[in-house]
Amino acid sequence: MLFGIIGVGGFIAPKHLKAIYETGHVLDCAVDIHDSVRVLDQYYLDCEFFTI
Repeated sequence: MLFGIIGVGGFIAPKHLKAIYETGHVLDCAVDIHDSVRVLDQYYLDCEFFTI
């Protein structure tokens, strides 16, 4: 299953990323107003990342 996430730089987003990763699903894209989000690289290196 493919997922997209809005607000990947927030407090709860790392928990969602971990849950998506551990259940074997794929994060296809992510959006946040800040482009300095490093938590995404821990789980998905090939995820498309966009800023608003």
